[in-house]
Amino acid sequence: MVLRLQRAVGHRFRFLPVRTWEEAVAAVLRRPVELAVVDALLEGQPRAQGIERLYKLFPSLPLILYTAVTPEMAPVFLQLGRSGIRRVLVEQHDDHPNRLADTLVAEAAHAVSRRLIDAIGDLLSGCPGDLRWAIETVLREPVEVQSVKALADRARMDRRTCVRWFARAKLPPPSTTLMALRVVYAHRLLQDPGYNVEDVATRLGYAQARSLTMNMKEVLGLTPGEARVTLGPDEVLRLVRRRYFAPQAGVLAEAS
Repeated sequence: MVLRLQRAVGHRFRFLPVRTWEEAVAAVLRRPVELAVVDALLEGQPRAQGIERLYKLFPSLPLILYTAVTPEMAPVFLQLGRSGIRRVLVEQHDDHPNRLADTLVAEAAHAVSRRLIDAIGDLLSGCPGDLRWAIETVLREPVEVQSVKALADRARMDRRTCVRWFARAKLPPPSTTLMALRVVYAHRLLQDPGYNVEDVATRLGYAQARSLTMNMKEVLGLTPGEARVTLGPDEVLRLVRRRYFAPQAGVLAEAS
């Protein structure tokens, strides 16, 4: 099944196979996993509990059930349906390569990073293509871009040119923009009950959770715990736009 998925999507997705539901939870906590394709037969016997746990811990994670249909699966399908899991691909029935690719692309559009990229699209309109792609990488692969130099390298320009382009695009300095985007992303992840501050710090490439806490205090005026319970995602986006992107008038709407 993993091979079918890989053949269907080519280089558009990288898959991280796991052998148990504990490994699945650990992978979501520590890696930039943005889409889960799960099999109710992962540990041998058809069960819904592992999938339900993943779904409850990380409700923002798009989830696709891809599994075989057997008589033993009937109660599992019923239980998962009651839990709200609707996207299902049946092995040997729904897994034509085009169907697999279309389904994964459609669901991946709901990932946290993709929604944030859509939400800040207008802010990046003045950037050249390579720089815009590099800034988006801060959300797609946060561990890979931890400094202004890394951002400039991704954009195939030197650091000074990168800083000039930010000014020309009426963006805050690169270091400030990187910090603000990370804080918005961190707040989004903290809306899921499965994440704690240390998990989010690791996911975003911070060496210490304390550094994330300091950034959130600077950007939002709140600790991660305070921001988690007092601010909604829309409020954080509006606050960050008003505080850091004031020249770009308007209110940032939530991407659907």
